[in-house]
Amino acid sequence: MIAQVNIRRLLERQGVEVVCATNGREAVDRFEDGRYDVVMLDILMPDMDGFEVTSRIREKEQRGAAGQTPVIALTSYSLKAVNDKCRSVGMNGYLSKPVSDNDLKELFEGLHGNASLPEGGVDSPDTFAILDQKVCLDNLGGDLELYHEIVTMFIESAPVVVEGLISALDAGDTIQAERHAHDLKGMAANIGARRLSELARTIQNSIRTTRREELEIWTSRLRDEFRELTDAIAAAEGSSSP
Repeated sequence: MIAQVNIRRLLERQGVEVVCATNGREAVDRFEDGRYDVVMLDILMPDMDGFEVTSRIREKEQRGAAGQTPVIALTSYSLKAVNDKCRSVGMNGYLSKPVSDNDLKELFEGLHGNASLPEGGVDSPDTFAILDQKVCLDNLGGDLELYHEIVTMFIESAPVVVEGLISALDAGDTIQAERHAHDLKGMAANIGARRLSELARTIQNSIRTTRREELEIWTSRLRDEFRELTDAIAAAEGSSSP
């Protein structure tokens, strides 16, 4: 939800009319009921993922006379296998979350050509700041009001996601742990909390091959990182108050 609010506001600021869907099935229904210049799909959506939605869109287009609508993937993943999957189902491009104002401008400028499907590496979580407001504000085109809105949403929803991830790790539930880690990764990145985001990324990518003792270390570190982040947010919000 935080990522959707972020992208919607950035698009609207560029004069784009935006239609949102809450899940994959709704996205397919909306596409069938209207005509769109571009479709942006999160790879992990409820009910139906972005890959399946794209396949349904391409099947519908093959039955009609109209040309293909550009479909852009939105995801926190940076794995080559995911990029290859995007191509195989007919997606035209790929944007890594959190999406910035410049990302969207470059995307629309390049839609008549081929949007790239980048591949990126991952640094250690310790190399990132707890909270980097400047980078996040740059991504939002300097929109301080939008940044505060996203931070407020994070403060309200993140504790539930963090506790859900910790509970899943404690229970050895890898499926739920991966989903909570994916959600936390994107939520944290959207407010500039790169250290927590990269920790969540590490957990998501390694959960199935990690020993029980390491899971306990992750649980402890998650609590510490989240506590440090909330302290940093409180300090930053306090310093920006009149």
